[in-house]
Amino acid sequence: MQLATMKKLLLSTFVLISLLTSVQTAFSQATEKYYLRRTPPEPWTWAPILNTNITEMDNVFGIGGWNSGYYSTVDPDVVFSDNTCFVFMEGGDDHAIDMKNFIDANITLIESWVTNGGNLFLNAAPNEGVDINCGFGGIVINYPDYASNVNAVDPTHPIFVGPHVPVGTSWSGTYFGHATILGPGLTTLIEDTPSGKAVCSELSWGGGKVIFGGMTVTSWDSPSPQCINVRMNIFEYLSSYVFLDFTYPDSIYCQFEDDPLPVFAVGADTGIFVATPTGLVIDSITGEIDLSASLPGVYEVSNFMDGLSCASGSSTFTVTIAGTPVADAGPDVSLCRGDSVQLDGSGGVTYLWTPPVYLDDPTLEDPTVQAPPTNMFYQLIAYNEFGCPDTDDVMVTLYPDPVIDAGEDQVMVLGGFAALDASGGATYVWTPAEWLDNALISNPTAFPEDTTIFVVIGTDINGCVDTDSVTIFVVEESDILSPTAFTPNGDGLNDTYKPSFVGIGSITEFSIYNRWGSLLYYTADPTLGWDGNFKDNEQEVGTYVVVIKGLTQQGDPIVKTSTLALLR
Repeated sequence: MQLATMKKLLLSTFVLISLLTSVQTAFSQATEKYYLRRTPPEPWTWAPILNTNITEMDNVFGIGGWNSGYYSTVDPDVVFSDNTCFVFMEGGDDHAIDMKNFIDANITLIESWVTNGGNLFLNAAPNEGVDINCGFGGIVINYPDYASNVNAVDPTHPIFVGPHVPVGTSWSGTYFGHATILGPGLTTLIEDTPSGKAVCSELSWGGGKVIFGGMTVTSWDSPSPQCINVRMNIFEYLSSYVFLDFTYPDSIYCQFEDDPLPVFAVGADTGIFVATPTGLVIDSITGEIDLSASLPGVYEVSNFMDGLSCASGSSTFTVTIAGTPVADAGPDVSLCRGDSVQLDGSGGVTYLWTPPVYLDDPTLEDPTVQAPPTNMFYQLIAYNEFGCPDTDDVMVTLYPDPVIDAGEDQVMVLGGFAALDASGGATYVWTPAEWLDNALISNPTAFPEDTTIFVVIGTDINGCVDTDSVTIFVVEESDILSPTAFTPNGDGLNDTYKPSFVGIGSITEFSIYNRWGSLLYYTADPTLGWDGNFKDNEQEVGTYVVVIKGLTQQGDPIVKTSTLALLR
């Protein structure tokens, strides 16, 4: 079973536990919200339909649930303090210059407040002045740059999701926006169609966020109430820290895997990561877990948020770090060709042997290697109960094939015997056994009544088996056989004359004479033969006389005289 499949099966066991232990809590911290603009009249009061910024603030925070402020009279240190989590700064219509001047005078304080976790909505659809430099690394509200038809770039962003719905994905207006947003590090939320210019963008800055807009009030935009809902969702998104539970790609990890990073849902912010109990090595900022340095165990990984956002909270995820099993493929084994041998694996809950060839079942702990034709190298992957693997190897070696030799074929006289002589093994079994004095030795005596093929099964010291056979030819009586011709011409074929004995007996000597009766060759060693020379001189082509003497099996002398033709 592969690791991915194994872990999916095991994950189903733990997923309910993980869901139950993944909890969210929130507690009140900085609570104040501000809406800042120029002193009355409100922006866009000359419009056919009056602005709805105040109405939208009431709808989100409730009447009396937010603070009204004016650029000319508000105390910046109070607005941008540790007690404030959200500020909406409006610079639409003839409020643009006032907002610009306020930013110029207080940009250091504003940036520091956002860095510490404050969230800011800075929006201006000017009808006066020029570009507004907003700070934050060079963000500019570029005026005039009008947009009538716009669309959402990422409809999964929280401002397009809720809680106020319906929202839609595209909107229009006499002018939906009077300005576009320029600068580094921005994420475009709403863009002009078809130019693609940003009408609303988001920037992460330290521990907080800023949304910059060049949008008119929602009373100018269509459809309704979608545009109103988008504006209220911006307030909700920036004024409340909505902590969405983080997750890791898995809840069970093996120590050899790639170190995991947490995954946050859209709109979630990272905080400080803490793991309990001790033993899990985790980066407190990124949440990355160092698996190889962590101890096996079950841990609660928590992410704590503690900033200026209107709520802070924590979320917890259960992570199991599984130990690595210790695979043992067992000792190397040897076997004879054609045999089978059982492997001896251990160390896991499930197993996989590779390659799977010649195995009866590669998923068994102790599979059988069935008659491998060659030496085999197997790797065992042992998995623990969490699907974490370890490997070990084993070598399966074939013993050398034995070579059993039953000896040369023989001729024996009926009533006599033949001495068999096998080699190459440690033990032997001869058949047919009824014509042998002992069928279990290497050199039994055979006394067949007819020509018989004897088969010997030899087993070597490793228990490996080979067979061979020998034929015992049975003749009526003993005789000496003498070739009638030979050709001593040095071609390697029939260059030497040598007689042989048929039956059980032996040749004791033989002599060769020329036609005048002169002795040319004599030997008492029957293994030697005549090469056709006399005193190093080649003898002429012709006929020669051979006298051969021998003894039968019973010791009786036997003499045979024949002629021999020498050819060249």
